[in-house]
Amino acid sequence: MVQTTIASKILNKYQVILLLSFFFIIISCENSRKQKRILNAEAEKLLNQADNTTLNNAQRVKLLDSAYSQFEGEGHDSLSVKFYRNIASSYYNVYQVPKSIKASRKSYQLALAAKDTFGMAKALYISGVAFYDNKNKDSAFAKYNQAEKLYEKLNNPDVAGVILYKAYIYYDIGDYVLCETEAVKALRLFRIKKWNLEIHNANNLIAAALDGQHNYEGAITYYKAALDQLEYFKQDGYSDDMIAVYRASCLNNMGLVYIEMDEPDKAVAIYKDVLAYNNKAYTPGLYARLLNNYAAAKLKQGDFTGLPGLFYKSLKIRDSIGVMSDVIASRFKLGEYYLARKDTSVAVSYFRGAYREAKTIKSSYDILKTLKILGEVDKQNNASYTDLYIRVNDSIQEKGKADRNRFARIAYETDRLESEKEELNRKNTFIIGVSVVILLFVAAIFIIYYLNSRNKKLMLIQEQQRANEEIYQLMFEQQSKVDAARAEEKTRIAMELHDGILNNIYAVRLNLEFTNRKTDQENIDKRKGFIKELQLVEGEIRAVSHELSRNVIFEQNQSFESILGFMVTSQKNTFGTEFEALIDRDIDWENIPNTSKINVYRIIQEALQNINKYAEAHHAVVNVIKDKDTIKIMVTDDGAGFDTAKAAGGIGLKNLKKRTEALSGTINIESEPGHGTVVSVSFPL
Repeated sequence: MVQTTIASKILNKYQVILLLSFFFIIISCENSRKQKRILNAEAEKLLNQADNTTLNNAQRVKLLDSAYSQFEGEGHDSLSVKFYRNIASSYYNVYQVPKSIKASRKSYQLALAAKDTFGMAKALYISGVAFYDNKNKDSAFAKYNQAEKLYEKLNNPDVAGVILYKAYIYYDIGDYVLCETEAVKALRLFRIKKWNLEIHNANNLIAAALDGQHNYEGAITYYKAALDQLEYFKQDGYSDDMIAVYRASCLNNMGLVYIEMDEPDKAVAIYKDVLAYNNKAYTPGLYARLLNNYAAAKLKQGDFTGLPGLFYKSLKIRDSIGVMSDVIASRFKLGEYYLARKDTSVAVSYFRGAYREAKTIKSSYDILKTLKILGEVDKQNNASYTDLYIRVNDSIQEKGKADRNRFARIAYETDRLESEKEELNRKNTFIIGVSVVILLFVAAIFIIYYLNSRNKKLMLIQEQQRANEEIYQLMFEQQSKVDAARAEEKTRIAMELHDGILNNIYAVRLNLEFTNRKTDQENIDKRKGFIKELQLVEGEIRAVSHELSRNVIFEQNQSFESILGFMVTSQKNTFGTEFEALIDRDIDWENIPNTSKINVYRIIQEALQNINKYAEAHHAVVNVIKDKDTIKIMVTDDGAGFDTAKAAGGIGLKNLKKRTEALSGTINIESEPGHGTVVSVSFPL
């Protein structure tokens, strides 16, 4: 007894310890979540501070690094996906491309785990932009292609931006046709959304692609479209100076096209107009480019005023900026200037300088251009330059072909992976579907077994309901028979009144009129009174006869066409025959006498009754058409058919012939055993 009490106390002690431990764990987890929320809020705050453009890039990068290290997401939640996506964009804006790629990859992984298609597409797009800026076109193209597929699944308009960036890559590798195709596709989407900046950029790129294809007129058209789009920039919040920069850049490209078209006067006019604007609005690089191209247009024009000063001024600015591709362009233009001035030695020195710098930055385009001109003007080394030009050109052509093939493979691989993923999803869906069906089948068996024991009472109720329904059906059928008998009796009485009593009264009236010839005045007056009374009775009987003979078919609020159609299509028989009604809409049934319509109705009804009884048909068609002043009725079935000679004395066929004769028409019955039956009736209107 004492041992039991001690054990009980020990057990109680451990229970208290466990409860306290559990309580402390809960408190600790809650504190941890609270601390995480505080850190994440601080990280969001640092990210917002880093977007302040008044800070220098070093300060902004420091804030972004702090935000990145401090943020701790809650698993695969949308907040984490968005945070890493935003910080990837911010890193890109301060030229931290590797960090931007890292953050966008993190955002994509979280979005993938959360099955967030939009988050995945956005992260891939940012990765593509970062890779493109990092000169990694292969990776950029792959990311853009994946993002495009996801945006298309969502029917999201952001797909247009991805398509435009793919077009930029095609332009960079010299595939101007594909560049134009993709850019036009993006432009259509931008126009739908009325995104003005993107429309401007797409027009610019299409113009550049057309220029690359030597379609100069087309290029000018699209550059003008890009300029026209600038009219909407003001309403989007762009300043006058910013709009001036976009305008100057577009006009600069247009001026180059005019130079290529050998229309330097137009190019000079453009550059004069652009340079007349406040130069402080332009970046140094843009201003230097405008100066260099203005000088090139004047050189093409043969006007050496201000030359080579403009070239040197542009070169000085470009040297200070350190953009080697622009420096090469200035040296090349100076070489062209001195070549035009017949100073070949100075020209060659500038061309050689441009060639050396082109090799330094590995610019295939500039290397090829300088080798070509050196092969033409450097008489001492023209053979070696020409040979080198041919080899470099072949190499560039091979590289361009390889690039195009590589990007085609990337697009193919993306599509293949997408197809495999969809196929895997289909298989998984099929497996899940089969599993669900099996589970439902098992559950159904169990439910049926369980409910079977409870269905005995319900069976009695259902039997009673069926008995009630049968009684109701019998009553309904009886009522139908009564209605039919009543209608038949009304018709019989009408005929008796019309053909019997009415005719007898008419005979009496004639006799009275005959005897009225007697000259006895009193008898004459009495007979006249009797005659008038007989006339009244005759009128009343005639009215009753007409009332009784009115057929119920025409008392309905429906057209005769719809009545016929309903009669045909509502037919049912034990053979499952499919009935079809084809009734000419041009027949004016309103102007056809009711007696004729009754006979038409009964003819079709009799033919359908014969089909239901004997034909065993799969398909039957009732066709009523108007042919000039004749109406033709054709009832066709694909049933058993019959021998028309043997069945000629049947009551049904006799009734059909009588009805046809009443219409002053003709009837023709075509049938053979096993080949169906065609009943044709025609009568004049």
